[in-house]
Amino acid sequence: MESKIKIPKEMLMHIDFTNTINGGLSEPVIHLEKGTDGYEVTVKAPGIESEDLQLEIVKDKMRLYHLLPIFHQERESEEQWKTVRFISTLAIPDGVDADNITARYDSEKRQLVLFLPFNHQQDDFRRKVEIERW
Repeated sequence: MESKIKIPKEMLMHIDFTNTINGGLSEPVIHLEKGTDGYEVTVKAPGIESEDLQLEIVKDKMRLYHLLPIFHQERESEEQWKTVRFISTLAIPDGVDADNITARYDSEKRQLVLFLPFNHQQDDFRRKVEIERW
């Protein structure tokens, strides 16, 4: 069902700007595209430094988060305290080779690109299971 409310792109950008002007955070944008060799996930997270982005794979989920400083650091010798802010938790689709998931940060476009390759060996998996009888 298509939404009947149409919001101009300029207004959405203005809302994001107003959110961030007083110290708020811009909302990340995640785009998933299925290709012939796997899925490509593009994450645009304005205002987040690439060094603070973290990606973890736990069982069948990917957790994308960044480290957010808690206090303003006045001297370089002070220990920096950071907290975790989750960007997204994504379920890894069936048929993806989780051991070979890669991530790279494109500094020119300021976006994180994840590649989730298909596990082609699993596609044609077939095995007859003998039924034990007693």
